[in-house]
Amino acid sequence: MKNFELQYGTDGLVAGVLAGGLSRRLGIDKALIRWNGKTLLEHSLDSASGLSEDVYVLTKNRSAYERFGYPVLTDVLSTATPLSGIITIIPFVDEWLLLTACDIVILAEDLLPAMWDCRSPGKAVVVRSQEGLQPFLGLYPAGLLPLWEQAYRNGNFKLQTILAGMPKVILETGQLEKDFGLAPVFANINRMTDIKILQGMRVMCE
Repeated sequence: MKNFELQYGTDGLVAGVLAGGLSRRLGIDKALIRWNGKTLLEHSLDSASGLSEDVYVLTKNRSAYERFGYPVLTDVLSTATPLSGIITIIPFVDEWLLLTACDIVILAEDLLPAMWDCRSPGKAVVVRSQEGLQPFLGLYPAGLLPLWEQAYRNGNFKLQTILAGMPKVILETGQLEKDFGLAPVFANINRMTDIKILQGMRVMCE
């Protein structure tokens, strides 16, 4: 992965990678699934560290991920929602927050830099696929982060609903695929079939 720090001037960017834990649908920890010689968490950390020097692992289980060499932030909330991880990292953000997750494998190495290039003051930058807006392929200015906390207090745990109410720049996957000459530009790992599809992408991504 290239280092975009100097080229893109990403001082002030903090990245959080959601590690999660045991997947109810897969029955295993998605973060520790191996692909192309690394765990999915390592792939996500590599992608995030290509854009930011301040990368954190977000999880409820610190001990499982300390060995990866990145600071681990344990959720400050016990509620089983990704909002817990987002709210945990907010105090560490001064300007911009990049959110990714171990189950989103970025296949186009220029995807995160392209998102950074599209940022606009006061607006989130998010990718939209056929499944809808991807909260964990998003850049968020510090001024919008209290909206996550407000949603939690209101009992609204649906990330796409929260994101829908934010001012934002949307990057469509169809256009990204044309721009990068690569389809897909990322893979979302939720089921065993997704893992098998990802394994079939080995040659494409080497």
